[in-house]
Amino acid sequence: MAGEASVPPPTPIALVLCDNVYQDSHGKRALVGLFDRIVARSMPTVHPKMCVLVSLTSIRPNTICKLDIVHSETDEPIVVMQGPAPPGTQPIDIWDVVFELPPVQFREPGTYYVRFFGNEHILVQRPIQVVLQRAKSQQERENREQDNDDA
Repeated sequence: MAGEASVPPPTPIALVLCDNVYQDSHGKRALVGLFDRIVARSMPTVHPKMCVLVSLTSIRPNTICKLDIVHSETDEPIVVMQGPAPPGTQPIDIWDVVFELPPVQFREPGTYYVRFFGNEHILVQRPIQVVLQRAKSQQERENREQDNDDA
């Protein structure tokens, strides 16, 4: 591991969350259903499909990459994926990698971070808000209370 730690981390360009990524016959990608919030009817909840697109440059040989999702208050990981960058990648290349995650379970509402690491350094991270959907009657009651406060 001592050799890996001396490899400089890549330079992040983007990290995008979406429902799906399509690639056409010419290699162009389309990101569908970009989001930063998951609304759950109950907890725990399972988000059935999530894709993460990470774009990087300045990738050197022996770069180790890791993607994880952690709860912001506990740092407890709920997803961890790790592996080497593709062989033959040059520092001037731009590498767009798509992670198609299996169903992801969120145990409680709150803020979660999708983080991407290069050689043990966080290169880019993005929050996801997981919120519990309120019942309609509760929402209507809160709206009436707000209207009364404004009057």
